[in-house]
Amino acid sequence: MTPETSAAAADERFTSRLEAFSDLVFGFSLSLVATRLDVPAKAQDIFASARWFAVIGTFGFVCRFWLEHYRIFRHRFVASMFDACVNFVFLFAIAILPYAVQTFLRFGMVYASFGLYLGDFVLILSTLAILRLRGLRQRRDDPDLAGRLHDWRRTVLHALLAALFAALLVLLYERGSTSTTLRDFDVYLIGISAVVLFAGRRLTRRLPRFLVR
Repeated sequence: MTPETSAAAADERFTSRLEAFSDLVFGFSLSLVATRLDVPAKAQDIFASARWFAVIGTFGFVCRFWLEHYRIFRHRFVASMFDACVNFVFLFAIAILPYAVQTFLRFGMVYASFGLYLGDFVLILSTLAILRLRGLRQRRDDPDLAGRLHDWRRTVLHALLAALFAALLVLLYERGSTSTTLRDFDVYLIGISAVVLFAGRRLTRRLPRFLVR
């Protein structure tokens, strides 16, 4: 076995172990999300819509993030140490998501709880965008141009959403009132979201040069 072959085998094993470890964290996080449905003090609160919406929605998000993570690794993605570090940050955000759900359910729209919940999504989306971008760099020789363009669009969308959520967190912090601020700026937030989606489509009509061989 040549040194090059040995190094490639070691990289593939490292990536395989990293993916397996990631699956464990996802499974642990999903199990914790389900346990966030504590037994309420009153029977009429068992089917409280806010509780179920938050838990079911978060469970769905975790499943979606697992699928996005899988799609990155399925294209013979070879992780470097930098990629592993980004992946660990991503997994940290996935792991604390059940805690963020619990605090949000208990304290509602208080900035600390809402900020933790939204900030966790900022961390997840931004690290996921970085990992996908790194994967696209490795796939510059892939003849599946349509698939690569689709992944590039998702990368841009996740990055823009992370930036939008981060800006919203800053605005809420400066205003000091989460519920009031969201009510006052709801129209602006909808308009900004529309602009972000439009900008994302304009930026992703074709692959950028650094992703093409």
